Amino acid sequence: MLSYAAAMGLEFDWSVLITATEMEEESLAESLERLVQRGILKELNWGDSYAFLRIVTLAQIYSGMASSLLRVIHRRIAEAYEKLHPDPTPDIIPVLGRHFHLGGVHDKSILYNRYAATQAIGAFSPNTAIHYLERVRVDLVALPGDHRLEEVDVLKSIGEQYGEIGDEARADELYGESLEKLPKEDVTLRALLLLSRAHSVAEDEKLGLAREYCEEAIRLLEKVGHKKGLAIAHYNLGQAAIEEDQLEVAKVELETALGLFDPEKDAKDVARSYLLLGNLYSRVDDAVEQARAIDYYRKAVQGLEPLQDYKGLARIHTNVAITIRRSHPSEALKELMEARDCCEKASDKRFLGWVFSNSVELRLILGQETEAAHDNAEARRIFSRFNDSLGLQQVALNDGLVAQHRKAYEDSEREYLDSLKRAEALHFPGMMVEVLLHLAMMYVEWGRNDDAIRRVSHIREIGEDKVDPSDKSSYEDLKKRLGI
Repeated sequence: MLSYAAAMGLEFDWSVLITATEMEEESLAESLERLVQRGILKELNWGDSYAFLRIVTLAQIYSGMASSLLRVIHRRIAEAYEKLHPDPTPDIIPVLGRHFHLGGVHDKSILYNRYAATQAIGAFSPNTAIHYLERVRVDLVALPGDHRLEEVDVLKSIGEQYGEIGDEARADELYGESLEKLPKEDVTLRALLLLSRAHSVAEDEKLGLAREYCEEAIRLLEKVGHKKGLAIAHYNLGQAAIEEDQLEVAKVELETALGLFDPEKDAKDVARSYLLLGNLYSRVDDAVEQARAIDYYRKAVQGLEPLQDYKGLARIHTNVAITIRRSHPSEALKELMEARDCCEKASDKRFLGWVFSNSVELRLILGQETEAAHDNAEARRIFSRFNDSLGLQQVALNDGLVAQHRKAYEDSEREYLDSLKRAEALHFPGMMVEVLLHLAMMYVEWGRNDDAIRRVSHIREIGEDKVDPSDKSSYEDLKKRLGI
């Protein structure tokens, strides 16, 4: 009885235990009572369930069983759950998946773990989805027969979830494995996998390779007339063009994508296209173009709100805030509060760090120095937890801003130099330029114009084209002030 209990976990239900063990009710009740008296188990919910008092006891029992016995026990527990829950609820489906997987019942493990993965994806829990999909992958290999197409689909799904957590290199590896297993005659799926690879390598800043994958996918998709696939290809090409500052090319590609997507069936993709167009126009330092960017962002919000895609909504509200931070700081801060709420709903702790980080400069503009320091401390806590080097670089920059606002120039200089060192280690010239600009403006404020001129010279060495569009007017004003 303890073997079955240990296989069920730290807590276990009476009904499942008696169904799985097929023990007589009176005998089982007596055994449980003795174990409670001996301090091994404790009774919960008036005897409806029990729990091990010490996890080490459970571990000793479980690890002491032979693998063949464990398979039998897990299979019988799974069958008990299935018997007691003929229409399993969302909380029971993962349990069935676990026990059928450990019980070596491959077909049922695949069924329930795929259901569990779908639930996790719908709840924006990519790590949990990966866990369930990896079980499916193992069971497909063990299942007799040719299941290559199913393996390809599962590998693609796992890759997509790694993309959701930002591990684009791992996602690309899985897409590559999928392509190796895919029969050559399956043109459509091959093209879609190429598009998935294009997205991953683009996120990893391999834009030339991304374009190659997209162009190959377009050649395949035009043969079969796959409109959505073609739309995704043009979307990816537009995304790559934005990164390369080919803004006119990006506009054409994204407008082409919008013309190919189905507004109802592809609502999420349409919203993402609007988001990219917003990003595109927000890069232009012009009030009219930035107003157009906000219009596109609003369209993206309208598309994602009915889908409750809070992760996507957090990014849009943050982008709106960044776009209007200089012209309408109070409104920008409200957008970041919306983004914060969306992060909480999506349990997106990592991006919450970026929301806190982006609020620092706004709060300083609005004279909220204490709140700015608090938000930066929250950003540091989150980025440190995730070991996010890029985020910590921005935290150091914000520390410089806060110190400068306090006119603690020596502290500000130290923090800016720390941020610059981090940006150099990350090999991000745009961020190096951003720090150098803040450093130069701080030196002017401090009365050290010669040091400011040296920092401007450093910006020129890196390339003035790396100055963010929203900072160009500040940069030009700085040069005029310094007479250079």
